[in-house]
Amino acid sequence: MSISNELFSTSKGSSFQCDNSDRIVLNFGEMKASFRIQDFLNFRRLLNKIDIRSKLFDLSDDSDYQFIEAPQLNLYQKLTLCELIQLREIVNGTHFAIELNSLLHELLYQESELI
Repeated sequence: MSISNELFSTSKGSSFQCDNSDRIVLNFGEMKASFRIQDFLNFRRLLNKIDIRSKLFDLSDDSDYQFIEAPQLNLYQKLTLCELIQLREIVNGTHFAIELNSLLHELLYQESELI
């Protein structure tokens, strides 16, 4: 039995943290990926490096799609720019939730030491 906590969701996808495996599970359309935290951070960095603005103004057919790959996860996806923006929203929202949970845990742990 795996215990998972939802971290972030939109109408296009969601993310969960699995307590048993210490992994971040990302659901986006047909894609379902399970990340160790370091792999998730690397994947986030990869997505955020893509210059969406320049792709929006580029009229060539090549800029209509972005190929995303994370070989260590066996993840290979061809995404439209719209899908890329939606995926980036889920990944960045998940990152925010993780950071917020860490901060709250740290504050609560410190406060319990003071009592």
